[in-house]
Amino acid sequence: MRTLRRAAGLVAMMVTALLLALLPATAAQAAGTGEQNWCAAQGITSPEANRAIDAACAEWRARTLYTWGGGHGPGPGQSYGTWDLSSTDGFEETVLDPQTRGFDCSGFARWAWYKALGYDILGGGTAKSMFRAAGRTYKQVNGSGGGKPAVSDLEPGDLVFTGVGGTVDSITHVMIYLGDGYVVEAYQSQKPIRVIDINSRISNNRLVGVTRMPQGSPFTEPTGYDGTLQVTWGTGVAVREHPNHLAGLVTRLSGPDIVYARCQQRGERVTAEGYTNDTWTYLSNRGGWISNIFLKGPAWLPEVPACSGSAYDSQIGAGGGGNATQGGAYSTWGTGVALRSQPSTVNGTTVARLTGPTSVSVSCQVHAQSVTSEGYTNDAWSYLPQYGGWITNIYMKGDAWLAGVPACDGRGTATPVGAHAYSTWGTGVTIRSSAATGAGVVTRLSGPTGVAVSCQKHAESVTAEGYTNDAWSYLPEYQGWVSNIYMKGDAWLAGVPNCVNPRAV
Repeated sequence: MRTLRRAAGLVAMMVTALLLALLPATAAQAAGTGEQNWCAAQGITSPEANRAIDAACAEWRARTLYTWGGGHGPGPGQSYGTWDLSSTDGFEETVLDPQTRGFDCSGFARWAWYKALGYDILGGGTAKSMFRAAGRTYKQVNGSGGGKPAVSDLEPGDLVFTGVGGTVDSITHVMIYLGDGYVVEAYQSQKPIRVIDINSRISNNRLVGVTRMPQGSPFTEPTGYDGTLQVTWGTGVAVREHPNHLAGLVTRLSGPDIVYARCQQRGERVTAEGYTNDTWTYLSNRGGWISNIFLKGPAWLPEVPACSGSAYDSQIGAGGGGNATQGGAYSTWGTGVALRSQPSTVNGTTVARLTGPTSVSVSCQVHAQSVTSEGYTNDAWSYLPQYGGWITNIYMKGDAWLAGVPACDGRGTATPVGAHAYSTWGTGVTIRSSAATGAGVVTRLSGPTGVAVSCQKHAESVTAEGYTNDAWSYLPEYQGWVSNIYMKGDAWLAGVPNCVNPRAV
């Protein structure tokens, strides 16, 4: 809360009390140290800073994850991360990031101020390069006498830069100041964006400096830019009037571009660049359809809704996949299969029944209630957007956890298409947070389970069940490690890459 200047006299005291009573509830939440459970601008804020903070807090509310290199695509916005190959520890911390959409710290700041100003003022550089650019299109904030600023010199929306030692060359992090001593930041791989008190982040001489964006001019986002921000890849990519390759050409994208995805649907099956996909997405800022082959991400984008009603385009061409309510990339089996409003047979109500094997679209999956049926036990459920309901993966053709389908909770990992399907054996098999028997328990597998394995590595040697092995496999759907003793197959699984050196097989 802003501290109101004390004034002498009874009238001043009454005015002060009245103003304090009228301060918004969000400001009153700003109290205490450590991580906070709120996100909002604190105190008097410019329109531009308000927009930047609103954009940042929207990502906080969505529990958007930190991913190394996220937000550094051709344009601002969430993107898939990459591995930190600077060290073994760095790689292990970021092993999931290439499959995770989100932001790193500078990509997060870039997005927030892009939404505030309407143009990419910060660019796609690192936190250090952003600070070094101060004085060109935005300014550096100094304290009294020209030195480093104090917290009292900061305004909401300012960017706070830190590094061990407090020098410009040491900069490794940037945060967005909310006001009243709090910052919002993307701070660690696979962790959601958080709000925390600034003093805990600048102690031990870690503060390097602060920059302030230009403020004072109104901005209105252009019309037609509705939908989810996505990034294309490739050159000369066609955007067409309908979701088929013979439809009229709207435009061609000369190179990677930032686009807004309004909705997606099944259209003509297309093969290009070594991929085959029948999903097309409507780009609101381009006025046409693009094959999902040329959008970064999985074949069916989990954050983009299915086209329905007047948004659905029936001109899908020869060999099209049909309406999303009629078909899709996966198939069910069995008769009278119930689709539930929640991934539970207890809490969820029945929204539909499939009379027989059905082709369906699957947007995401989640571990929820464990179900036993047809001789199988599985706790994975898939969301079918065309029905608005959940199905136990027991009735989905494929692995217990479907390869290529991301986790619905935003904290899981999309199992890579092509990840080898393996099976565990034994009962009460422990999945651990790292490749060591002393690491935390993620879960236990009650019996033999079908799993996807993204990589493996040599780590702690384990002796169990009459075997000794130092190989461990990473199971992306559980975000944990299992000793290869409990994997059916060789001691070192054939065809699975080495986690420490991703190019080694």
